[in-house]
Amino acid sequence: MNEKERLLKVLKGEKVDRPPVICPGGMMNAAVTELLEDINANHNTDLDAMVATSIKVREVIGFENYGVPFCMTCESEPFGVVVSEGDKNNEPRILQYNESNLEEIMRTFNPSFPVNSRSETVLKAIEALKNDKVPVIGNITGPISTATSIVDPLKLFKMLRKEPDEAYMFIKYVNDYLIKYAKRMVEAGADLIVISDPTATGEILGQKNFDKFAMPMYVNMLEAMKNINTPVIIHICGDTKTIIDSLNSLDVAALSFDSIVNMRCAKLKLSTRLMGNVSTLLLQNGPVDKVISITKNAMDSGVDIVSPACGLGMSTPIRNLKAMTDYVKGSM
Repeated sequence: MNEKERLLKVLKGEKVDRPPVICPGGMMNAAVTELLEDINANHNTDLDAMVATSIKVREVIGFENYGVPFCMTCESEPFGVVVSEGDKNNEPRILQYNESNLEEIMRTFNPSFPVNSRSETVLKAIEALKNDKVPVIGNITGPISTATSIVDPLKLFKMLRKEPDEAYMFIKYVNDYLIKYAKRMVEAGADLIVISDPTATGEILGQKNFDKFAMPMYVNMLEAMKNINTPVIIHICGDTKTIIDSLNSLDVAALSFDSIVNMRCAKLKLSTRLMGNVSTLLLQNGPVDKVISITKNAMDSGVDIVSPACGLGMSTPIRNLKAMTDYVKGSM
């Protein structure tokens, strides 16, 4: 079976010859500095460079997918924030939050899809990458992480306690926009959507706030994607002990976890497929034999999809990433 067939079968719970090995893009970005040496234009903003980089991630490193964008700032950029567009050594990042109050942001910035934005470049890249053999992944920054990229996280976290209704309305406003963006990705040719929401951890939000502010957003997103027959993977950072029962209630194709999570234990508690969770620190620092050992451990733990556990450092060497992909492809 080809790479697209294998991944989509796994996400449906069907039997395959071996686990796919992927790096979706977005927060889990494999466009590392070493890979970008001969990419002349900015791969975060230039369409041709974005497409070429995604193809190169598969051809050089061996990940079995195409995925764009290579950062977590596209979603917040249309909402009055200042963004660094990144370069070969640094991922894009937020330089300045929108300092307006939430009501003013919601009134000023209509969450319909913006024109002539970096998000449009991402959609064009998905359209260019669309094919019959390699899965194309559209990456969405989750609602909590996007909301805390638009406004100062400390400001929003205080509002969760002191002004919960207004905070909820703002997160829903953001989530409605993200659903529209995800639908546009699917229309452009994305085979699946990966939602990375690193700020929505049990450690940061706590179980009560996770259930109140994050879970309803995921449910709405998953329902919207189910209506257009598109599988979704959700990535959550940190320790999931306090929120794992909540996650188990989601009708999601797969869950992706950080390296701190014991996947054997997670598999006993969760009814959905699991993705992960090879340590990104190890992938960055090696050595190769340890990368292979941890990759084998992930597979022995029963993960359905092998991938980095979280965001890769830009200095991660290709040889370590290739050791992971080569092991998965040759181990069965």
